[in-house]
Amino acid sequence: MALKTFVKVGNITNLSDARYCAGMGVDLLGFSVVEGQPQFIESKLFQEIRGWVTGPSVVAEIYGLQHASDLDKILENYKPDYLEMGAAELALFDSLPLPFIVSVRENDELPNLPLHPSYVIQHGQNVNPSAYPTLLVLESKEDLNVLLDNPHVKGVVLNGTAEIKPGLKDFEAMADILEQLEVD
Repeated sequence: MALKTFVKVGNITNLSDARYCAGMGVDLLGFSVVEGQPQFIESKLFQEIRGWVTGPSVVAEIYGLQHASDLDKILENYKPDYLEMGAAELALFDSLPLPFIVSVRENDELPNLPLHPSYVIQHGQNVNPSAYPTLLVLESKEDLNVLLDNPHVKGVVLNGTAEIKPGLKDFEAMADILEQLEVD
């Protein structure tokens, strides 16, 4: 299945979301890997999910990371393809071993970056043109056409949701958006 634009789905905590997104042709699957952060996923569960999913690249969402030295354990336990962080986490590093994504809030200026991100995630509809490919956090399917028409937007970011119970999941909101993105 092909999508009209680049799609990252973050905060994945269950196999149902990961498999659904992979089947729909999502490009990146993000997992919160810093203990104590919302939607944190243990490395054992992450490895089980990763064993069932092929296709999308894996993003280690390292929001809340306190020390650069903690990254080594994350890389060892999760083996991600990308790292994703905010400006606070990025400030911890002089260099990074993987391609990375930096997230900025609406109307925030992109910090002066010593390192060059693969993508910049922007929250809100006010897109600040960036020298880097921009992914926009999508709040609803109503925003989709406006975003797709914006030449500064490379793709969209969605978030996974909790399962009702293992194997039982409501995909309606995510499905509405991904189905609109399917290539006819």
